[in-house]
Amino acid sequence: MSTFITGGASQTGSVLASLLRASGHPVLFGSRSGNVPDGFDSVKFDWNDPSTFEGAFSAPNHEIQNVYLIFVGIWDPLPIAQPFIDLAVKKGVKRFVLLSGSNRQTEKGPSSIGVGRVHTYLDDQGLDYVALRPTWFTENLLKLYGTGIKKFNAIQTIVPTGKIPFVAVQDIAQAAEPTLIGPELVSYPEIAEILTTTLGRQITHSVITPDELVKRYLAYGLPEPHANALLKAESEVENGSEKRHLTDPRVIVGKVGVKEWVEKNRMSLAPLLDSFRNAPTL
Repeated sequence: MSTFITGGASQTGSVLASLLRASGHPVLFGSRSGNVPDGFDSVKFDWNDPSTFEGAFSAPNHEIQNVYLIFVGIWDPLPIAQPFIDLAVKKGVKRFVLLSGSNRQTEKGPSSIGVGRVHTYLDDQGLDYVALRPTWFTENLLKLYGTGIKKFNAIQTIVPTGKIPFVAVQDIAQAAEPTLIGPELVSYPEIAEILTTTLGRQITHSVITPDELVKRYLAYGLPEPHANALLKAESEVENGSEKRHLTDPRVIVGKVGVKEWVEKNRMSLAPLLDSFRNAPTL
């Protein structure tokens, strides 16, 4: 009984696939570009092309009973996700796992937005599902701030001192509970200190304006509503929005702290030599 993973070789999908294979469960990837981890079967799947939805259910040697739903770069996925979810149910899918987020905007209910609307739909239909609601990915220290760390020895955010329980992708992939948090609350200035100590060179954190942050998200290719929603979520961090998860009895606490993650990925954060020949070291 196979698990169909949408979104191609996403961070969480790739780790989830490895865990499933290690436990003897077959996996089928769906990808628009064909970019999937080595050694896994795949079919063409494009959220914006409903003609590709049937492919997963006719793939040789795969009977799809579980579906992992992930929407990379799609701000309002419900209009395109609903037809696929309905088709999957008709084809015999028993369980859905949705990658959502921990901020209040993505909570299920009539006021939900973005991926929260998919969460609400799964719930309203009475389907068997799990909505993974991780806090901020530790891996985004490399994905979003890696260039700044490697080229300028700096992190730039709009969050002066707010703390976040960063969670590692490997912990997300192993969980199936509503909210997933990392083992510690960490601010960006504290992350800069961890990077400084671990990498052996001075890493700084500076605060940028909300407009600057939105411009960066737009430069990444995000639609403006998505960029503004991320701005709102990050702005709330300074007021303790992420600390509230520590008192939620439903949370699952990951094991990989920021320091451990940085130590494991220190080579990926090595300086770009051409840009930093005279960088101070410690």
